[in-house]
Amino acid sequence: MDLTSEKLRKELEEELKLGTEQLRSHAWYHGCLPRREAESQLQDDGDFLIRDSRSSQGDYVLSCSWRGQALHFKIIRVVLRPRKGYSRTLFQFEQEQFDNVPALVRFYVGNRKPISDVSGAVVSHPVNRNVPLRCIKERYSDTGQPPGPNKEDGAPLRRLSFRAAPVGEETGEGNLIRMKDRSGSDPSSLDQVGQRPSLQSAQSDSNLLSGSPEASPGTQDRSQLPPLSPAFRTGSDPVLRANAPLPHLLGGPALSGSEGRLHSKAPPKPLRALSVLVSDYCELVPRPPDGPRSHVERLRLEERWRGRAHITETAFGFLDTEPNPSPLPHLVEAEEESEFERPQMDGVSSFQPQNFHSLLLSPDNKPLESSTLKRLKEIFAQHDCRTTALHVLQMDCQAAKIIGVSKEQRRAMGVSSGLELITLPQGHQLRQDLLERHHTITLGIAVDILGCTGAVDERAATLSKIIQLAVELWRSAGDLFAFSAVMKALQLPQITRLEQTWKHLRQSYTQSAIIFEKELKPLMGRLNRAEGNSVSSPKETAVPHILPLLSLMEGEELWGDSGETCDVLLKMLEAGRFIATNANAFRVSAEAKLQGFQATPELLEAFQTEFSLRLFWGSKGAEAGRAERHRKFEQILTVLSQRLD
Repeated sequence: MDLTSEKLRKELEEELKLGTEQLRSHAWYHGCLPRREAESQLQDDGDFLIRDSRSSQGDYVLSCSWRGQALHFKIIRVVLRPRKGYSRTLFQFEQEQFDNVPALVRFYVGNRKPISDVSGAVVSHPVNRNVPLRCIKERYSDTGQPPGPNKEDGAPLRRLSFRAAPVGEETGEGNLIRMKDRSGSDPSSLDQVGQRPSLQSAQSDSNLLSGSPEASPGTQDRSQLPPLSPAFRTGSDPVLRANAPLPHLLGGPALSGSEGRLHSKAPPKPLRALSVLVSDYCELVPRPPDGPRSHVERLRLEERWRGRAHITETAFGFLDTEPNPSPLPHLVEAEEESEFERPQMDGVSSFQPQNFHSLLLSPDNKPLESSTLKRLKEIFAQHDCRTTALHVLQMDCQAAKIIGVSKEQRRAMGVSSGLELITLPQGHQLRQDLLERHHTITLGIAVDILGCTGAVDERAATLSKIIQLAVELWRSAGDLFAFSAVMKALQLPQITRLEQTWKHLRQSYTQSAIIFEKELKPLMGRLNRAEGNSVSSPKETAVPHILPLLSLMEGEELWGDSGETCDVLLKMLEAGRFIATNANAFRVSAEAKLQGFQATPELLEAFQTEFSLRLFWGSKGAEAGRAERHRKFEQILTVLSQRLD
């Protein structure tokens, strides 16, 4: 006995060492364990195990204990056939689908999610086997009972046939065998046993007990099977009612399969819906996941489920194509709960410099006032680069509507974040505002460098500090929007032509020069090629690199004459989808980076777009057209750069 136990233990260990995606490598999988044996092992609420379905070969059943009852859920198998000769099998209960059963179990156990909405059953404690699957298979025969003459539950019910009864055989109540002298085709000649069910309700006989719950078809003796359905199948859909009472299922007269007078007209065509046999199992109602929280999520979810309906062998009635398709029921409810309104097309900029009350500017200031520029240099000198980067981040998040978005603003936008809005038609004005803000940040950096009219060393020191600011915007603040604006400024023609300044930077501030050439410029190249998803992970990034998407959506030229135009365009669109999909994650990251941050009012104002508009073009020039303003300031930068020669 000891040798046998040791051998079984080693066999079990080898079985459990298999890959985690293999079902047999998990101790909570009990193979062909019968239903009654499984129920005997379930003691407390949350206990569960997986076993083979004995009524549907090849399927699996989750047996669990919940609120003092043993429940059994057949795992739904969905076969996807996107193209000929290829198929993919997914497993699910009601919502989420998985490539294998272990992944499904991990999800429901780890998230404590109910198996079904009706039962509310939650599984948490696996009931593990202590023997290999071979022993379970040898112990329990195909009949679902342990071997031996004595069975705890007695002999199973007998299945009776529609064949003619032998001479002398009696028919009692509950016996559905036709007598020779009553073999006519009229329904009135059938035995009247129990209450007769409605023929219209008998859409399918697949919901009726056709054998022992644990017996697979074809393995039982015909004389020891329960009666057949009292009515033949009259529909194509096995939509069933769970836990129908046994007298109703077995009662009623037996009807001939060739009967032509069962009903005056054909029964109505049943609804097309994913059907589950629930005579032996708790009912599962497949449905899309819970209602999404944003407009983009709603569109993506509906598109995914409609596409899935076309590539599966199973029909989803609620996704059938209609001339005027209506939204999914749960989407309508979600909209009603959130008081959803049609998004507004806002044509007014959120930047109003004429109404801006400044702490640093006079009411009627002139462009580039020297006193204001001097005050700004003093403020920047009082703060380190990391603190300055967080001030920039806070203003960028507010301008892009990532944080601080009110309920009324979300309702007007139709989405919960500006990162989603910039991908939609109603986001035109926001895209224009963000392009304006990006350009003003670039101009501010350029003025900071070109405004240093002193020695070359002073300009090199300013250049080094701006490079360090770019590093902090990337690594500490996770603000790739402002980072790209700073990098754009450093690569302006008016800046790159200052050869003496860059030479002094490499000599006196070697580390900054190396970082700029070896890290920042390659990073900027990857971001502009829309290859920055790896560096703009929502866990580390608060404001992603949205400049290419903004320019693309507004019809601006980005790539020039290039043979890779289509590839670049495709990557930009994919990056836009990535940004919109992860908008909430970016918001969470931004809030985490700004948690506990105390801003300095003067420094915060210095990075407001309204302040920059007033500073660069004056109180009157700030209201001029965008193209004209930018053209004139380009000339100013050129003059400043030439003066430094």
